Amino acid sequence: MLCYVTRPDSVVMEVEVDAKANGEDCLNKVCRKLGIIEVDYFGLQFTGGKGENLWLNLRNRICQQMDNVAPCRLRLRVKFFVEPHLILQEQTRHIFFTHVKEDLHNGHLRMCSEQAVELSALLAQAEFGDYNQNTAQYWYSELCGEEPSVATIDSVISRHKTLAALSQGSVEYQALQLVASLEHYGVEWHWARDANGQRLAIGVGPDGIAVCKEDFSLVNRISYPLIQIATQSGKTVYLTVTKETSDSVVLLFKLISNRAASGLYRAITETHAFYRCDTVTNAVMMQYSRDFKGHLASLFLNENINLGKKYVFDIRRTSKEVYDHARRALYNSGIADLVSRSGNGEGSSPPRSPCRDEQQDEGPDCGSCQQSRALQERLRKLREALLCMLCCEEEIDAAFCPCGHMVCCQSCANQLQLCPVCRSEVDHVQHIYLPTCTSLLNLKLADNHQHHGGLPPTIHRELPSPHTEYEPKMYHT
Repeated sequence: MLCYVTRPDSVVMEVEVDAKANGEDCLNKVCRKLGIIEVDYFGLQFTGGKGENLWLNLRNRICQQMDNVAPCRLRLRVKFFVEPHLILQEQTRHIFFTHVKEDLHNGHLRMCSEQAVELSALLAQAEFGDYNQNTAQYWYSELCGEEPSVATIDSVISRHKTLAALSQGSVEYQALQLVASLEHYGVEWHWARDANGQRLAIGVGPDGIAVCKEDFSLVNRISYPLIQIATQSGKTVYLTVTKETSDSVVLLFKLISNRAASGLYRAITETHAFYRCDTVTNAVMMQYSRDFKGHLASLFLNENINLGKKYVFDIRRTSKEVYDHARRALYNSGIADLVSRSGNGEGSSPPRSPCRDEQQDEGPDCGSCQQSRALQERLRKLREALLCMLCCEEEIDAAFCPCGHMVCCQSCANQLQLCPVCRSEVDHVQHIYLPTCTSLLNLKLADNHQHHGGLPPTIHRELPSPHTEYEPKMYHT
């Protein structure tokens, strides 16, 4: 199956996936081509039959959602916006920036004149570089909805000149910081009608739901703790909201199609889970529906059969879990380079095998090279195993008593009341002494190359792995 994926900067990427591939397969291939590890912030959008902007469910097959249209035309979009300082990769930040530029151009983000002056200069520096009167163009009117005066243009030009020599990445970071302070940053808009038929814009964001008129003037704001129940029935989404008098009221939003209503229902549930929860509950992750064939199979064969199963939500991590996962992934991706540097003394290339020049006829994959790679991998795993599984920065130097698990540093362990591995109560934390990561990195791989006696004896002792899964505490809103 061929998919045309349009990035926020209007560049179209060709991605080929299996005919029965899930949406996750396509998104992973796109992010792999872009060098992005922070995949959870992104999603793939497509246009429905009535012009709706719909999110592709990454856990379901693409062919079941795209009406068998070939080739599939998708859009890479930021699904969950976070603060710029939480974005770890330059590539991820650039996609955020280009998506924000598109929202600014469409008028979804408004600001005061002072912010428009600052952001106009930053956008011009990012697009055109240092100030040049022949090339500089400014977005002031798109940003605040009014034509700039001569004094305002002079202010923008003056600010643009002060940004000279700044790199594009630095300018994009400053622009994202400014945009992140705006009211509707990270808000996803859905068009609907209320019970009286009035057309509304429903904005689903990190802090709650904003109900606005067509001109985006605020009508009502609903925070997540006030929402008791969210349900969908056909084209309608119902919200049961607690009022100030402790009574509850049911709000009705009617959308253009069933899939658009499902999109609003998904947005409310997934956005709440991503920004407000410590972890995604099984009730959200495992909610699914079945088609007719799958329903019959579940009745007569096995109720747990996967045939015809379609997941309702595709969220798997919260914002905190995404940040921790990305930081761990980036750390692990840098370990190989760090180990190769320690073995080679200097430079970024891996250690050169002494038998490479002597045994050219034996091929590039001689026995000594295999030993070197095996030693590097073992050293990487040892160093990773001694790292705190919570902060990923300090070394393991604490044990939980009485269970005895050793998985984190003392500063992290002192903040826990339950063991993150077995969930038993912690009576006290015992300081322990393990081989330091520094001593492991000082091992000289070159010494092993001088002896062709094979690998050193296998280490049989099991060390705690930072990849051990644990269930954090749940805080319900």
